Amino acid sequence: MSTSRKTPPTLSPLTHEWNTARNTAKGWPQFLEAVHVDGLRGWNNETVEFRFPVVAVAGENGAGKSTILKVAAAAYVANQENGLTFYPDDFFPNTPWETVEGVSLGYQIRRGNSVSNLTLRKPTKRWRGMPERFRRPVFFLDISRTQPINTLVGYGKIAKELNFPGDITPFSDSDRALLSRIMNKSYTASGIAKYENKQVGVLTTDAGEYSNFHQGAGEDATTDLVALLRSAPAQSLVIIDEVEASLHPRAQRRLMTELFAISKERKIQFILSTHSATILEQLPTEARVYIQAQRNGLRNIIYGVTPEFAMSLMDDVDHPELTIYCEDEQAQTLIDALISQEVPEIRNRVAVIPVGAASTVKTLGELASKNKLPNRSLGILDGDQEESAGCILLPGTQAPEKEVFGALDEAAWEKVSNRLDVRVADLLEAVDDARQIENHHAWARKVAERLGPRVRVGRVWEDIASVWSKEVVDPAERTAFVEAILQHLIK
Repeated sequence: MSTSRKTPPTLSPLTHEWNTARNTAKGWPQFLEAVHVDGLRGWNNETVEFRFPVVAVAGENGAGKSTILKVAAAAYVANQENGLTFYPDDFFPNTPWETVEGVSLGYQIRRGNSVSNLTLRKPTKRWRGMPERFRRPVFFLDISRTQPINTLVGYGKIAKELNFPGDITPFSDSDRALLSRIMNKSYTASGIAKYENKQVGVLTTDAGEYSNFHQGAGEDATTDLVALLRSAPAQSLVIIDEVEASLHPRAQRRLMTELFAISKERKIQFILSTHSATILEQLPTEARVYIQAQRNGLRNIIYGVTPEFAMSLMDDVDHPELTIYCEDEQAQTLIDALISQEVPEIRNRVAVIPVGAASTVKTLGELASKNKLPNRSLGILDGDQEESAGCILLPGTQAPEKEVFGALDEAAWEKVSNRLDVRVADLLEAVDDARQIENHHAWARKVAERLGPRVRVGRVWEDIASVWSKEVVDPAERTAFVEAILQHLIK
């Protein structure tokens, strides 16, 4: 079982600002809350909501992530002094192979306390509704930035034509510091030169000066991003396709830390797309959106997914016979322990994946009950939840930690102490201390901390779950629970 992830230090201040100021003059008085797409690229009357100032949309290639980003980019008209105005035809033109008509794009836009619903329509040849768009600075960084300039045909000629340093617009000290923090490199100078539509970053370190022609793809793409952020004024909408482009995981974390800080300070709304578990890990639950394409061409829009769930759907591996969706890793361990006690031979036929909040489990359970997921699936909710379509409940009536910690008697705790190879008195004292904490999710960690550095948090919960499932839970209830799982397995 993995340990808790460390959240970026800038996320908590952003969350606080969002929860307290949100749509006031001091918060995000302009906010694109949702887009609705009908009749375009296989989208059929579906809506994607944006529930946090920094949102990431994930999904397999072809699921529709880029379509949503492009639809969002066409929501506004640029301010006269900032940003660009994007038109649907910029992204969705007629071609010899496609005729774009019968399309409707809807927008739910908040401006202070007022919410407006606007529609752009293309019934036949022309788009309707353009004059009604509100003004807002919009910036869109598409996937083309990931192509380094040295991959362009004739790039050698381009290099000779640029007059360095005369053509360079230097970065400010703050922009250079931002790039340095993301890339974890000390730049003594930096700037952007332009050649036609391509930006050429020029950077200087202690090792000397070099341009995009000799940069890695990640450094190139991030330099372009910093240049864009420099141009974006307060309350802008910034859209970035594949935000992790060519960055390694540590750089991805540093980038998200900076985006959270920029969103808070300048009240910028970021809409991102990603294939990266690292990016999703940095975001709060409400900021993760997963687009899942069904075999019939329709889409499921799933909010609050865990990175593990998103990666399991995007990973091209053989699916197990049954996928079980539960709330968190604690529930995952209990489910595995209960199965192991009853029918351990099916463990390799079942995948148990934590997906986040109970609402997400319920959504997936409902989709499973309607055969809208790509493989046979079942939701398992904590015992303190109400029954829901496509879901069963864990044994008990409380959250997993409360149920298990409260059910074990002294004899059961002694069995746990033997497994952990610690004195039972030390374990009982650690358990008593842990249960004083209001947040029950922290109990296993607190026990591990009290028992010393050689005892892993994961091992504490695994051993507690194993003893509970074998010695404590009602055998009839355990059997009924596992039988309900077996009913969903392929016979």
